[in-house]
Amino acid sequence: MAYAQPAEVLCKPKLKRSCIKPSKAILLQNELNEGSGLVAWEGKFWAHNDSGNARLFALDTASGNIIQTYDLPLENRDWEDLGQDKTYFYLGNFGNNAHRVDTLQIYRIRKESLLQKIPSIDTISFAWPETITGNKKDKINFDCEAMAIVGDSICLFTKEWKRGHRTRLFTLPKVPGKWTANYRYTLKTRILVTGASYEENTKQLVLSGYNMVLRPFLLVFPETNGTDFFSKPGRKIKIRRRFRQMEGVTTFDGVNYFVINEGFQLFFIHTSPRIYKVSVGNRSKQ
Repeated sequence: MAYAQPAEVLCKPKLKRSCIKPSKAILLQNELNEGSGLVAWEGKFWAHNDSGNARLFALDTASGNIIQTYDLPLENRDWEDLGQDKTYFYLGNFGNNAHRVDTLQIYRIRKESLLQKIPSIDTISFAWPETITGNKKDKINFDCEAMAIVGDSICLFTKEWKRGHRTRLFTLPKVPGKWTANYRYTLKTRILVTGASYEENTKQLVLSGYNMVLRPFLLVFPETNGTDFFSKPGRKIKIRRRFRQMEGVTTFDGVNYFVINEGFQLFFIHTSPRIYKVSVGNRSKQ
């Protein structure tokens, strides 16, 4: 059941600003023109489009070429991010730009079954909470494009166009069932958050996104404790690439990060889908 959302908890961590040029750009094939989610596993990139075909793609990390395609018995309504733990991929069918969808899904896919081409898939269904305005309950239909798996929780980061382009953190259990998202914190970002990566070994959280003129950024939080991400200083990194709709982020080592952008075309602006490599530096020096 939905519940009344508690009072807002606004986080204002100190963010050291910097600007970085990607050290590598990998052109993607047309099959991934709308790449939205990205994870690194078993020496490969794993990615998906945000609409159209219901597939996961395994990519070569050097060339970006598709090594293998995995068809899923699902509908791709609006797949927005991909997370993982040791056993499962978590595929977020929770895009909600029009704020019309009440119940959203995260598909939990057993990795070994996927490799065997007989995907075992469970569904984690959830709704956003209600809030009280006066004596009236108002349904909140958040948009969300970023997800990270942290311990026993799924962490959801909303994409909010109004009120300073902020993100709100909600959590869910990472087991199948029907849940109501649990509000935790609000972070003013000045960007639209579209991807998340949590590195289990270093406990580092990285959020990807872009501003209203499609300038891409990374938000790096190296000193986290469970789902307490924003109580310590972090970094805000501007990526030196214009007109890039960065949609997902991942890492193999917690130092070098890879961000995927959709193909984009508007009037005279045309960008191809790519994966960019960006080093955030040694964790101990952040």
